[in-house]
Amino acid sequence: MFHDHPEARELFSRVHGDNTYSPDFEAHSQRILGGIDSCISLLDEPDTLAAELEHLKAQHAEFSVKAEYYDVSVTGNISNYHNYHHRRRRF
Repeated sequence: MFHDHPEARELFSRVHGDNTYSPDFEAHSQRILGGIDSCISLLDEPDTLAAELEHLKAQHAEFSVKAEYYDVSVTGNISNYHNYHHRRRRF
């Protein structure tokens, strides 16, 4: 993600975006995947899904996240998740 959008790295400074292998960044990646999982599980409950999405929107409003970063972030975090679990399986 940061390779293609280095300017987005500063949005992740509080979770050590300068080191995507840091425990803080990996924990953040897990929270993102948890949010995606939650939204997927709510697809058949539109009112609850809308409330969850509003909650997520409010959480990110203070960070001035650009709309185009969401697709980039999801793709990057899925890749990070895959790499993390691939590394863990080797042990």
